[in-house]
Amino acid sequence: MELSKIVIGGMRFADREVAVATIRAAIDAGFNYLDTSPCYCRESEEENSESWVGTAVNHPDYRDRVIISTKCAPGDGGFGLGEFKPEGGFGVRSSQQLKQVFNQSLSRLNMDRVDFYHLWTTHTLEQLEEAMKPGGWYEGVMEMSDKWDHLGVTTHGNPDTITAFLETGKFETVTIPLNIINRTRESILKYCLKKGIKVIAMNPFSGGFLAQIPELKELALRYLMSFENVYPLIGFSNVEEVEYAKWIQDTMKDWTMSFDEMIKRSKELLKTDDNTCTSCGYCQPCPNDINVGASLSYYNIYKYMHQESAKAAFKEKQWEDGLRLDKCTYCGLCASRCPNHLPLMDIIKEANEILYK
Repeated sequence: MELSKIVIGGMRFADREVAVATIRAAIDAGFNYLDTSPCYCRESEEENSESWVGTAVNHPDYRDRVIISTKCAPGDGGFGLGEFKPEGGFGVRSSQQLKQVFNQSLSRLNMDRVDFYHLWTTHTLEQLEEAMKPGGWYEGVMEMSDKWDHLGVTTHGNPDTITAFLETGKFETVTIPLNIINRTRESILKYCLKKGIKVIAMNPFSGGFLAQIPELKELALRYLMSFENVYPLIGFSNVEEVEYAKWIQDTMKDWTMSFDEMIKRSKELLKTDDNTCTSCGYCQPCPNDINVGASLSYYNIYKYMHQESAKAAFKEKQWEDGLRLDKCTYCGLCASRCPNHLPLMDIIKEANEILYK
């Protein structure tokens, strides 16, 4: 089955009911690749993205029309290795640990096999070497080769590191952060096109940040859709977002703006070249239970979109422990895990000064 141009992310569903309705709407719209993981939307062993995906697609009208992809990581989600945390799929560094997490995913999905399995959140050569060592991640996944059809890698590495991953010849797809304001990895697209490696673009709206202005939202998606070998991965959270993406796809044939024109216009709308937090979640957990990504989303909208309502909403929701950004002790853990190397201590300090003023 050939990948649809737009693919489905399973990381932003509110609950099982919403997930099932949204996934089925996306499949009905013709989007046929569904990305999930052990830690997405994880509330419990029963309530999580993988189990919700299983409920949505284990139905005669859907399973045969969708490519299911899940994954696990030798690292801690950032640039370290970390301890083995099977429930979230992190720290998987032995073949036995790989089998445990893989079988956990199959059980949650209620499936005998998946279509794609990804080496997940692998950002450094050290992490790749750990995955490929004898008795490690790769050996385990190869011992389960009857349970998957294709291998991919998901990474926030720099272009040279990503190229080194792909030169191993082991991966058919690569999932990278790529959007109209974060083009730092755009240089690998020609290499991937030449090698026949599909590029799945995560964070197309920079964690929802680019979706705050309708014109910018449209530019962000059309920019990615204009590349021959790029497949935007959208973390749909409701059926309306699926319908919007379908409209974009159906009208691309009439789109005439060049890449340069789209980038220029996005800068005019945004008035900044700053790299911003995308709420990817890889910096978690915080020792003070702060949801850094969620907190900084209010900061981004207020600072860059100049929406006073974002600051007001943040203040109104201070009863939520996860949004108590003022509890930050600046320990630096989130910054050490940030896959985009953001200066989070400086950003959090400024966010505290702005949002609590």
